[in-house]
Amino acid sequence: MSEEDFTTIEDPVDLDLSEAGDGLPTGQYEDFEQNGLLLKIATDGISVQDYVKRLKESDILVAVDGELFLEGPAELENRFRMEAGDEAKWLLTFYRDGQLFDILLRAPIQSQFGLATEQETKWALEQFKTHVYGEFSEYQNYEVYRNGSNICDILSLEKDPVAFILPGLWCLKYRLYPPLAALLAAYLTTFFINIFLFVITYLILSRFVYISQDNIMRSFTLYAGKNHYMTIASTNENDVSAIVKKIDPSNKIRYERNAIRKPRVVHKVIVKGATTPGE
Repeated sequence: MSEEDFTTIEDPVDLDLSEAGDGLPTGQYEDFEQNGLLLKIATDGISVQDYVKRLKESDILVAVDGELFLEGPAELENRFRMEAGDEAKWLLTFYRDGQLFDILLRAPIQSQFGLATEQETKWALEQFKTHVYGEFSEYQNYEVYRNGSNICDILSLEKDPVAFILPGLWCLKYRLYPPLAALLAAYLTTFFINIFLFVITYLILSRFVYISQDNIMRSFTLYAGKNHYMTIASTNENDVSAIVKKIDPSNKIRYERNAIRKPRVVHKVIVKGATTPGE
């Protein structure tokens, strides 16, 4: 069966989860005969929302929240349904260019799906046997930016409290020298004018840098000639670095840490909302 053998009942819709109640509208997708094959994002089926995350046509969906997914689009729609009080957060595992990677979504996937080939399904399932998951609560999305020479920067999207406490140190930590220079100029100017003006300026700039840190990092990375290449969810930056280099061996990580943490050998299935024994 080709990717064109199924269609959605309606065009994908933009969904505001705050108004979605218990999840997606019903009847968005229809299932079809899969014969054990995995779902694959269809040609011309990528949605704008998913493209922004740098998912691609032909990415193969392997697992949802750590569980192997061999069902159809309608069941995938059901996986995104939410009960009252649930957090809008799903970990999807995809197969691309011989490598598995995870991505966190805060809204249901909107792309249309076809089927992977039998060989693609076999390769993906073989990879999944050795895929290691960490604790669900520790996952965050990292954005990978790459230039024409395949030099990559990995940006964490987690808020760093250092950006509020010591904005200058935060800029130095991420080698953001232009905003560092601007901060120092503002500090020195206001300090020599009036100490109270310096304190007010410091607090205002601290709040601004803390709130805007993601956009600041993105802006200066784009200014340096790098484009958004991938979004990968992981519990640490070193594992993201390893995945990026496996997907394309020509990729090189700028300012890469020397040690790549050895992954644990235990294959864990993520259960959202699970409690530990004794709680």
